[in-house]
Amino acid sequence: MKIIVTGISNSGRREFMEEFEKLCRKKKADISFFDIGTVMKQTGRESGIDFTDQKVLDSDATVLSLARRTAFYKISLESQKTQHSCVGIHACFRWRGVLLEGLAYREVLEFPADIFLNVVDNIQDVIARFKENPQWSWMRHDEVGVWMDEEEFLTEQLAKLCGKPFYVVAREQNAEDVYDLVFGSKQKFYLSYPITVLEEMPEELDKIRSSVGRLRSNFVCFDPLFIKDMNLARELERAERETKITDIDSRMIDQIKTRTVDRDYQFIRQSDFVVVMYPTEKVSPGVLSEMNFAYRYNKPVYAYYPYARSPFFETLCTRIFTDVAELEDFLITQSGQAEA
Repeated sequence: MKIIVTGISNSGRREFMEEFEKLCRKKKADISFFDIGTVMKQTGRESGIDFTDQKVLDSDATVLSLARRTAFYKISLESQKTQHSCVGIHACFRWRGVLLEGLAYREVLEFPADIFLNVVDNIQDVIARFKENPQWSWMRHDEVGVWMDEEEFLTEQLAKLCGKPFYVVAREQNAEDVYDLVFGSKQKFYLSYPITVLEEMPEELDKIRSSVGRLRSNFVCFDPLFIKDMNLARELERAERETKITDIDSRMIDQIKTRTVDRDYQFIRQSDFVVVMYPTEKVSPGVLSEMNFAYRYNKPVYAYYPYARSPFFETLCTRIFTDVAELEDFLITQSGQAEA
């Protein structure tokens, strides 16, 4: 199994890979890990080129491409020593207003990955890391969001070219889930629930968390709350755009909202089915939109909804349960049948 993990600078990709590596070591998986930037610096020094953090992206594009390809060649040789291997890399760079190549198709052919992962994190946390990093502190906050979109898009396109699976994975995703995603055969589901409404019903949110916790033994769950960008958007709107991050304007707020919707839809696309936890009669446009999206993509929708329901709601559901335990038992039984 060959794995390519992408993510923009300060996305938490390296920390994500470190946690994943620790788990792999704990499970005694025969796997090697590589960071393309580190290998490029090593191979550069061997050729008399010093790729410093501050100046590496100012290097000639041809030199960078050659160094990266040399690094991939070295990695491809080293990776043959283990059964599995994982490479962390950028799909692209947004540098001084210019988009630079981070990963080329010819390099993917050099290291033929079986799966592509793109690591994302809360944009507010990513921006804070940019501000603390001298190499990146100059970057405008709206550029950070654009770069995240570009990184995800290019990673997905490379995965499609190779005919391999692609997953967006939140930095907060449990390492066990990532291990199952890469090496296991567990089915994957997207958790849909009325997040805004449940902020006023913390006891119901706790019940959902407990239910998902019980299902994790059998499934990989993609939870939209692993990315909390909408908290920032709502905070900015409530504060009439006044925040410590002073250059976020209404356009970026709209960008955050659009990305949130698109990312949640991506979580649905990469899932086998959707689990709807709807413990309220209050209308949630978000949940209904996600149900409709799943329905159009032929993804089964299993819903917990203990109230009188509309035929429109019923049409979007594969099956509806009025008891959470019954839903859990059904899904676990179904997973056992799928494995058999």
